[in-house]
Amino acid sequence: MYRIFRSTGLAAMICSPVVLSACQQQSGLTVSAARCDPARHQALVGRNIGAVTLPSELPQRVVIPDATLSDDVNPNRLNIFVDPKGWIARVSCG
Repeated sequence: MYRIFRSTGLAAMICSPVVLSACQQQSGLTVSAARCDPARHQALVGRNIGAVTLPSELPQRVVIPDATLSDDVNPNRLNIFVDPKGWIARVSCG
């Protein structure tokens, strides 16, 4: 048997910051670096690409299996290698 509780305005205000902080943690890993940093971006490995948020100014390339890569090298660019299901297998700069 389930009971439904009505929340009061005060309870909603008290719980709101907790709920919001939980949502922010679930939205993905935000990396503030505007250039590739292997040590910081290694934390992305094992996460799903759909759950990751990166800064728009960070040059990035998502590499899917069997993709052909161009020869251009940009040391500031983050290369994100994903498996067929979108899980990040490795990252590199270049």
